[in-house]
Amino acid sequence: MNNYQYIYIILSVIIWILGYFHTGKYVRPKWKIPGKFIFYLGISTLLVLWINHYSLIFIFGHQLLGLYFHTKVCKKHNINWFSCEPKEKYLKLQEKWAKGDFSKLEE
Repeated sequence: MNNYQYIYIILSVIIWILGYFHTGKYVRPKWKIPGKFIFYLGISTLLVLWINHYSLIFIFGHQLLGLYFHTKVCKKHNINWFSCEPKEKYLKLQEKWAKGDFSKLEE
């Protein structure tokens, strides 16, 4: 591996951790957190080894796409996208999504 490939992998870890501190703390059940990290890091590493710097499209794009949908869904349900407040409402929404129910929350 080249030095820049190590830098890309470290960058993907840093970006994932930043995303975790934003909304990852609300992920239920808690065992999904290391699973998501390992999956994201695994895909990022494979892409770095396979397509080198083009892997940055996935490393940044995956997180930006997630942030886009997070803000859109929070806005639709009157939840602050940055603080995820009200917390109870955000957790309730996440529970529905985990069950595959993407309908709007009842107020």
